[in-house]
Amino acid sequence: MKKIILFGLISCFTVAIAKAQSFDQNYFKTVLDSLTSKSFAGRGYVEDGMRNAGIYIQNEFQKNGLKSFSSDYHQTFTFPINVIKDAKLKINGKELKYGIDFIVKPSSKSISKVDLPFYIFDTVAYIASFQSKEKTRSFIIKDNQNQKEKHIILPPLQTKVDSIQQYYKQWANIYEKDNNQHRAIFRFTSDKLTASLSQRRSSVSEFIISDNYFTKNLKINDFFIESELNNFFEANNIIGYIEGKNNDSVVIIAAHYDHLGKVGSTIFPGASDNASGTAMMMTLMKYYSQHQPKYKTVFMAFAGEEAGILGADYYVNHPLFSLNRIKFLINLDIMGAGEQGVQVVNGKIFLKEFQQLVKINSKNNYLREIKTRGEACNSDHCPFYMKGVPSFFIYTLGGKGFYHDPYDTPENLDLSYSEKVYNLLRDFIKQL
Repeated sequence: MKKIILFGLISCFTVAIAKAQSFDQNYFKTVLDSLTSKSFAGRGYVEDGMRNAGIYIQNEFQKNGLKSFSSDYHQTFTFPINVIKDAKLKINGKELKYGIDFIVKPSSKSISKVDLPFYIFDTVAYIASFQSKEKTRSFIIKDNQNQKEKHIILPPLQTKVDSIQQYYKQWANIYEKDNNQHRAIFRFTSDKLTASLSQRRSSVSEFIISDNYFTKNLKINDFFIESELNNFFEANNIIGYIEGKNNDSVVIIAAHYDHLGKVGSTIFPGASDNASGTAMMMTLMKYYSQHQPKYKTVFMAFAGEEAGILGADYYVNHPLFSLNRIKFLINLDIMGAGEQGVQVVNGKIFLKEFQQLVKINSKNNYLREIKTRGEACNSDHCPFYMKGVPSFFIYTLGGKGFYHDPYDTPENLDLSYSEKVYNLLRDFIKQL
């Protein structure tokens, strides 16, 4: 009887440990749904979206017992941002949808429709102008004369030469030097409409429009942009930590929580980028709040990433402890897929840690593949890496590919791999 009771107790204890170490799917999904909800307005620059998202994360840190380097987990900084508050466009009698049918260049100034003539850019002559310096010079002179004091229409460009295509996308910048007070630029493109942010305001107001709406009988009925340059937008990195068994060394788990925000009634939810990475970081946070980590573990939720990796850059120039104490940093950005595995930026730089990650994955058969690449300054790990901090930027591969558009919602993510990604990360952190 004693043996049976003992066996039963051991079995229960084993199950309890397994449950404690398992992925908290409900918590992960709750964080993801909360950060992408309408109440946070795309975690951007209108309706206090970013600020309110930061308060939500701060409250979660507090609930889970994280310690703070300050009184409220905040590290406050400011930066300039050109906020596109609203934009409308009506073509051939149809009201276009922001983020789906058109976007505006993020540096655009406010503008309302003024009845000016329309100048249609000659794409055929433009392509031919690359045949010689003389033709290029002649085209630029003619274009400069014809476009003055007119609204400008840049038709879709039909060319297989990438360099010409890329140059064309920047052509509107040439008009910045002119009097643009009352005119707008309308550029039609076959490219995916990918919204972004700008820290500056230009003299040009540019609409970027799906080429589905370009016709021979094109008529632009109405348009306007409402924007505001805020030179001192205030944002907060949210930072908390859990004491480790060894507090001399520090492990950082990071993710950016900001996104593009809202333009008019169009919200950019940013589920994959990067509510998913924040949710993964916070699920690990919850686990380590219940299981003391080997090293002091700091959780950093950065703001301002979409505007230029600003929160992480501010942190490394105003660190809350010596950067030399950081054993390793893991930056999580785009955690909403996984059927194709994960990509590890800096995997080719920190070979020992990358091989460790691959070994863990092979042993447990978590994911299809652990891909590696070299250094890339494309997320919050970069400022740390540039200061000599060993770091990975890990992101999932696969999914529907919605990025910086209104379709990046929780419903469009494949979360069936989230537990495997979590287990891989947890096992890797344990072996650091």
